[in-house]
Amino acid sequence: MIHSWAKSTDGNGSTTRVVLFDFRKAFDLIDHHVLARKLSSYDIPRPILCWIMDFLTNRKQRIKLSRDCFSEWEAVPAGVPQGTKLGPWLFLIMINNLSVADTIIWKYVDDTTLVESVLKNESSYMQLRVNELVRQSEVDGFQFNESKCKELRISFSRSGSLFDHITINDKQIEVVSSARLLGVIVSDNLRWNAHVESICKKAAKRLYFLKQLKRAKVPSEDMLLFYTTCIRPVLEYACPVLHHSLPQYLSNEMERLQKRALRMIQPDSSYDEALVALDIASLYERREILCDALFDQIVRDENHKLHDLLPPRNESTYRTRSQRYLKLLICKTNRLHFAAFIVVISE
Repeated sequence: MIHSWAKSTDGNGSTTRVVLFDFRKAFDLIDHHVLARKLSSYDIPRPILCWIMDFLTNRKQRIKLSRDCFSEWEAVPAGVPQGTKLGPWLFLIMINNLSVADTIIWKYVDDTTLVESVLKNESSYMQLRVNELVRQSEVDGFQFNESKCKELRISFSRSGSLFDHITINDKQIEVVSSARLLGVIVSDNLRWNAHVESICKKAAKRLYFLKQLKRAKVPSEDMLLFYTTCIRPVLEYACPVLHHSLPQYLSNEMERLQKRALRMIQPDSSYDEALVALDIASLYERREILCDALFDQIVRDENHKLHDLLPPRNESTYRTRSQRYLKLLICKTNRLHFAAFIVVISE
């Protein structure tokens, strides 16, 4: 998504309108009859279809008020049990046919994002597209939580276009400067300050528990295990998306948290000495490794979801040692030049 948004606003004065939808009680409002019809359309064998519907229907629930006090049993007329592996797949089947002409829709479980790129001095049809998506959703029995739906407008034109506010069910949705999408805070300037600030605060809070382990005289090996399993993943979440476009000061801000952690684990060593003694890499080095591994996987696997984002192969008849495997894209701005795919291809 970030790659496509940077590409669509690369020095052309266009605006990318991003509407993030929030389903109200997404898993609880799945209509079993609609689900059965959609499962049948995918040619799922009847025994498996019957097994799934038997799992979902005729369920009952009650509320426990105290040790010996329960409410009456009530039937559960809709929805899928949360916490199951089957639940998200069934929800995806429910929304899989949501589509709007000439519009990009990103769907990931109950996160649905509608995107429209509006060229300079052209009209936006986002309201009509939102209306169509809402109409299709209501047919399947879904409802939107209008107060939690947001719009993000990405534009780098000095004379930005003016757009009417989007409404859902006659309620105006908020236009925000940043929004959380799949755990990543995306800003309308495609910078990562808000996201880095958020993950650093979250990781810093967990350093408190590392300090408590230190006071309890827990061995350094166990403290390191706690850091690498509970703190470092917070700082590395979705790092291929943002690593190459991180300015040095944000990278340093993240690195400082690892320095604080290693100072607790190896108090008598410098940061570089602690890295060697504990056999771990700096956060910057780890992000480089993770990004390279992901890119290699995308290039080698033609069925990878991101393989279509790669530029065409270099089919030149003249072979040189320095020739690149993939063609370089022409970038008008640093935003696209430092996007993940562009940087790795350039290297």
